Amino acid sequence: MNEYERNLIRCVCKNDVERAKQFAKLILSANKAKSNEAFCADMLRQLETKELFELPLNIQGLLVVEDPQETLNVNRYYLSDEDGEIARKILQLSDVSQKLADLGVNYVNSTLLYGESGTGKTTFGKYIAYRLGLPFAYLNFSYVISSYLGDTAKNLAKVFDFIKQKKCVLMLDEIDAIGMKRGSKSEVGELSRIVIGLMQCLDNLTSDTVLIAATNRMDIMDPALLRRFTIKHEITRLYQWEQEELIRMFFSDVRVPIEPSVIQDMASTEETQAELMNRMILYLVQKFSREGV
Repeated sequence: MNEYERNLIRCVCKNDVERAKQFAKLILSANKAKSNEAFCADMLRQLETKELFELPLNIQGLLVVEDPQETLNVNRYYLSDEDGEIARKILQLSDVSQKLADLGVNYVNSTLLYGESGTGKTTFGKYIAYRLGLPFAYLNFSYVISSYLGDTAKNLAKVFDFIKQKKCVLMLDEIDAIGMKRGSKSEVGELSRIVIGLMQCLDNLTSDTVLIAATNRMDIMDPALLRRFTIKHEITRLYQWEQEELIRMFFSDVRVPIEPSVIQDMASTEETQAELMNRMILYLVQKFSREGV
């Protein structure tokens, strides 16, 4: 083990992402083995083009940041025609937002996804981050409010103060846990103040952030909060023929042959994308068990 490798391990142990990145570059640049040439070139390219950032201690546990190039397998991700059109709009808005920023005009590319649980709203956000080559920052409001009731507004401010300095796709999951309509009989005073605080945080975002929120309860969302989103789109269950295409994509990627009749049977029931994925995995488990793999 050389000194570069020792320093890289030290940085990883100390959670010092920026210095770890620098030592990773040195190690890759120093590796002259022909067999590693393609790998080293690819990793160096990714290190140069991606903004890796570590989370400060005061928001760890509230926000999760990942690299969708590593965590999303696009070969198994099916995008319906309707969802694909929304994705194209978001990507186009991202280009426009950057041009406006260059002119000193702040415009946040914001989308609200709604629909039942398990239809892939979060994965859609991760796909957008993948296409843009940006980090995917994930904030689940149901966790924040249940764990930090009373201090939620302060913690939200910490998250947004940090994230507005970063170029990323920010995913706000289960936003209805905080963004409920104000003025109802069941309204809690603290929650009303949090809704106002959230809207102020959204208003302070910059063009560097692509904002995507998700909710299963569009009907209880605060109207003023809804107006913060340029695009509102319902993510629905796939049609049967779309399910069949997803099944073919999945089994092609895992390189397991599957009969057309099995594909039709598997896609014949009304299931969400998450439920269908679970059934495909269960099919693999049963197949491998029968074959003794």
